[in-house]
This record gives sequence, structure tokens and C-alpha cells, in this order.
Amino acid sequence: MKALVHLDEPYTQACVVRALENDGELDWSVDTAVADDEAERDHSDPLVQLQWLEYELIDWGLVHGKSSSTLANAYCIRKGLIRKSQFAYNVTKYLSKHPASILTKAIPETWLFELDHIDYLDEAMNEVFEVDRDLQANLDLAIEDRHRFILKPSLANKAAGIYVFDSIAKIEEIFASDDEEEDDDDNDNDDQGEDDDGDDGNMAHLREWVIQRYIDRPLLIDGRKFHVRAYVLAVGNIQVYLYRDMLALFAMKDYTLDDLSDSLQHLTNTCVQADQPDFDEEAVVRLFWDLHAHIPKKDLDAIFRQMQLILHDVFDACVSEMTTFQALPNAFEIFGVDFLIDQDLNVYFLEANAFPDFKQTGKKLQHVIQELFAATTKTAIEPFFLHRPAEQDERMAKAYDRQLLSLQ
Repeated sequence: MKALVHLDEPYTQACVVRALENDGELDWSVDTAVADDEAERDHSDPLVQLQWLEYELIDWGLVHGKSSSTLANAYCIRKGLIRKSQFAYNVTKYLSKHPASILTKAIPETWLFELDHIDYLDEAMNEVFEVDRDLQANLDLAIEDRHRFILKPSLANKAAGIYVFDSIAKIEEIFASDDEEEDDDDNDNDDQGEDDDGDDGNMAHLREWVIQRYIDRPLLIDGRKFHVRAYVLAVGNIQVYLYRDMLALFAMKDYTLDDLSDSLQHLTNTCVQADQPDFDEEAVVRLFWDLHAHIPKKDLDAIFRQMQLILHDVFDACVSEMTTFQALPNAFEIFGVDFLIDQDLNVYFLEANAFPDFKQTGKKLQHVIQELFAATTKTAIEPFFLHRPAEQDERMAKAYDRQLLSLQ
């Protein structure tokens, strides 16, 4: 059987190739020689049974035309999950029909925020009047009592363009500085496509954000904030699994509310930290289950169960909107999902990322990613080609299972 494999990050590609070569059920011939125009080439003769590629290289004609004999590592349409503004819309709609959902507590209060130019900031703030009201109220409040918010571009990932703020002056400063960058840029790039992730962090090129209430009482370990990076496998049409080996990603500095602009206190993404001279990978990237020295095992188990329940309703909200999420029967996808835990051990869903940065796991914990791909092979790939139900894999905890109407 032929597998076509190419992922831009060598760290990730090596793990995928190894997982396929070690598959004891299927005999794979793995081809990593991939062209820039791979998506436009004919893969039907000889047939490529498995495409494990970067999204833009996937031959969607093959996926749709050979739905019973070929498998791809991504869903074609899933912006209802990974695009923050569309996800917020889907959750709002879902909660109107399911007010008892766990998402009422697990999703921070969220507003869609659109701004074409800083000159229209006042009008944009009027559209999020609750945010504007609370920022005005902050003028008379002590630091510890203030309302705090976080601003996130709808499409960006790797912490690009994320800011924590508690004043009108700060949000004006954020957009004014980026507007100046745009004026100084002779190569204005307004023609970015819908799927451009905007990782350059220049907000002048972005038009759509979400504002959320900032979770300002996070659970701290040794004085540091952290979030949990979970890997979530969606299979076919559709089962969703939470991979048990999760990461705890820590900030580099002790957490305070004195300086919201200090990203090394408030942002826990390793991509923000890696360029720091004192970056210590082993200190900031740990295993979730190793936190038992600080959090009782029964509480870790309860946190994991909360995550399963949250994922159930997250996917229920997204797959119900077929224009923004279509679960193909011959596809699977691994999402990087970020959770935050507060001081009361409540779990919050922060975001889901397609094609997550597996390299942030680091060299010491690379076995986590290797085992993830091995479990993916067993849970998603072998059942498809061997025409049998997925066997229980102790590394995967099922969070959602629903048979959807297939469009193929």
C-alpha cells in the first residue's frame, strides 16, 4: 500500500514515517518525494491509499472521488472549529439551543471584534459595549479589582497578535503601533487569503478578532501560569478521541497582574519563549500527569474528565454546522487543543489548532508524539483499510461519537 507523506517540520515527518513503517497490520510503501504542485497531480494510477500531507498539498479530488479506498489526514472544511470568530458564532448558536451545556462555563465570555482602521476604533468598541463599559469602569477600580480582557486574531496561531489589556488606552496603543507598522511597510499585504494564519504577528494586516474575558485567576504551580496542550484525534464521520498524554506548557516568569504586557508572564506558548536567552525547554514543557506532585491524582483525573465533556459539546456544536465543518468518512485529523485550569480546578477551552506545532513538545518528550502517531495509525488508519471497528487503545479516550449524514 502506498502512502504519500510530507510535513514541513522534519521533527513531525520523521515521527509519522516511523509510525507507518512500524505498523504491524498494514504494509506501507512510504513516499516522501512530494512536489510543490502535488495537489494538482494524478494520484489514482498508481493509487495513493494514504495522504499524510500539509493541507495545501492534499489532492481533494482523490479524497472525494475515491472515498472508499483512500484516506487523508485532514478534513477539507473545519473552519467552524479552528477559526476563532466562526467558532464563537457556532458556540453562541449551540448554547441558545443547549443552555445546560458545559460550554456555558467552559468558554470564556467572547465578543467578535472587527476593525478596518484605527480611525474607526470608537465605532468598533461601541459594537462590544460590555467590554467598553467595563474598561471605563476600570478607571475607578484598584488593580486587583479591574476587568481584564484578551485580544486574539481570528486566524492567527502560535500566540501571534495576542494581547492582554485592561484599559481603552492600551487597546488604542495596540492598534496604533500596528497601524504605524503598516504605514512603514512598502510591501503592504492586504491580499492575504482566508486561510492565511497571519503568523507574522502584524495586526495591521488583520481585520477580524475575538475579545474574551481574561481568566485572571489561573492555577499556578511554583508561581507560574500554565496551559494544557491536548492532542485530539477526529476520525471519519465522526468519532473524537482525547489523547491521554498531554503537555503542561509553562510561562517563563512568575505570574502577577502588575504588567499585563509582559508576555513571558501571561502567554504560555513555547514559540513566544524559544528566542529568550534563558529558555529552558525542560522547565516549561512538562507532562500533564507528572503534575501529581502539585495536584492530587484524583483532581487530575477530574480535570481530564472535564476535558472530555467539553470536547463532546465543542464538536457537537461544530459538526451541527455543515457549512463550516464537514466530517468526511475517509479523513482523520489531529487538532492541538488548549485548555486552561483556574484556581478552583475549573477547565476552560481556549482554542483548537489544525496542524499543531508538534515540535514544541521538545526532544526529551518526543516519545509523546511518536506514540500519538502510533495510536492514530491504530485508531484511524487500520480500521479504515481493514474494514473493522477501531480497537480500544488505552492511549485514546473517546470524547464524541456521532454518525453524520455524509455528503459524499
